[in-house]
Amino acid sequence: MAAGALVTGFAPQVLREYALLADGERGALCGPRGDVCWLCAPGWSDSAVLSSLIGGTGSYTVSPVDTYVWGGYYEPGSLIWRNRWVTTSTTVECREALARPADPHRLVLLRRVEAVERDVRVHVRLDLADGFGRRSLRELRRHDDGTWTGRTGDLRVRWTGAVGDGLEFDLAVPSGGHHDLVLEISSRRLPDPVGADRLWEATEHAWDTDVPRFENSIAPRDTRHAYAVLRGLTTGTGGMVAAATLGLPERAEAGRNYDYRYVWLRDQCYAGLAAAVGEPHPLLDDALRFTTARVLDHGDRLLPAYRPDGTPPPGETRLDLPGYPGGADIVGNHVNSQFQLDALGELLQLHAAAARHGRLDADDRLATDVVLGLITEHWDAPEAGIWELQDEWWTHSRLACVAGLRALAREVPAHRGAELSGLADKLLAETTARCL
Repeated sequence: MAAGALVTGFAPQVLREYALLADGERGALCGPRGDVCWLCAPGWSDSAVLSSLIGGTGSYTVSPVDTYVWGGYYEPGSLIWRNRWVTTSTTVECREALARPADPHRLVLLRRVEAVERDVRVHVRLDLADGFGRRSLRELRRHDDGTWTGRTGDLRVRWTGAVGDGLEFDLAVPSGGHHDLVLEISSRRLPDPVGADRLWEATEHAWDTDVPRFENSIAPRDTRHAYAVLRGLTTGTGGMVAAATLGLPERAEAGRNYDYRYVWLRDQCYAGLAAAVGEPHPLLDDALRFTTARVLDHGDRLLPAYRPDGTPPPGETRLDLPGYPGGADIVGNHVNSQFQLDALGELLQLHAAAARHGRLDADDRLATDVVLGLITEHWDAPEAGIWELQDEWWTHSRLACVAGLRALAREVPAHRGAELSGLADKLLAETTARCL
């Protein structure tokens, strides 16, 4: 059993049974026992304050006292999750969300326990520890209204809705009623508290406003949910992180267990292309905004991935934790020293899609020229490729550039299009000669 399981009493579960809560600036994972076992604060690439998922300390549990079986679902077009437990005597629901609109410096985790049929009792336990479990809560104080405040690391904490004299207690909710728990964690001074009803209303409105209906889609519900996930992973800077987590196994013990809490330019382009299908959606503009800024800021020093604030990811280090079973405890990513040619081709595809919808501005066009210059200069040189391996002459990278050049050629004046098509033909001919 992992160290985190000894602390929380819950062993790790199959990854498909964890629900993602996300507000754009950070994400949390909630397990089937009502255990929020992963949360970085205040942002995606910061250290975790809840890390029992990978064997650290720190978890936040709301779980039925009685024996139960678990289920749950997302409310349509959102990342508002409803844990639903059927016990031996009744049904318990807990509505879970990271409040929106999101503040990059302060997270608000909402949990509403609902007694659906009869009176219910749940067990509640909060154990925050910043630094992946290294910095426990300190300066704890219970105020006259029952609110708790404290610190973990450099972060300020406020917990509203707790009952009893500690951070662990049983909570009774009468039939038909509900009880709100509001956890705030901030890198700045906490503002005056806002009522749970207002926080829920604002969160519902933000999701309803930001996620299109996709009524012309062949699968509107699935399309809306996919868009909600991308929206939840996309920060105010426009950057979309690849995942909320680090070190989870792509395949058990295969060594492919990376820290994905960063923005890969390639993935950002894929998201932008998806948001450009049919009519353009705001995620297309977000993808353009973030990638254009990185291209113009870094030019020939362009990296495959960045933190959401546009700075390079840190190098890889170990946390000295057990890790998720079959995974690893590595923080940081070695892409901070790589060049990946294929990302340039994906950027051209993104710009071509944006051009079709008239979404390119002056900075985007400057970035297009920079990317074209980088392809012209580097297409014949070894590079790390999409698999982030040793530098080689990778086939996929050249074909990605061919596709990007040809897509853009269709969206520019004829003489410029002929130049781009000519460069694409040159790359394809050399790739065919070398790789077939």
